[in-house]
Amino acid sequence: MRLRYEKVMSSFVFKEPTRRIQENYLMIDQKIKQLVNLMQVRYEKQKTKYGELIAKLDAYSPLKTIARGYTITKKDGKIIKSKEQLKQGDKIEIKFIDGEKSAIVE
Repeated sequence: MRLRYEKVMSSFVFKEPTRRIQENYLMIDQKIKQLVNLMQVRYEKQKTKYGELIAKLDAYSPLKTIARGYTITKKDGKIIKSKEQLKQGDKIEIKFIDGEKSAIVE
């Protein structure tokens, strides 16, 4: 019994009771730093991806198309995509970068 008591009393838990707690605190701090770093990396990746998507969306914008010199032609509020959609006498609306004009197809 005495030997068992001495063995238990000589264990590091009784010699340094706070050592295990300190080790766990260090491990927790290390894990928190890893998590923060991973979150920052993921945030930067998503920010870059978001910027790329915004740039694509901006490039496909009808307003950007008009700014490049194109127009948007509509008949009855619907965009005209082919000459087959028009016939002589149709009233159309043409949107330019600086305004709109109406016209009649001849």
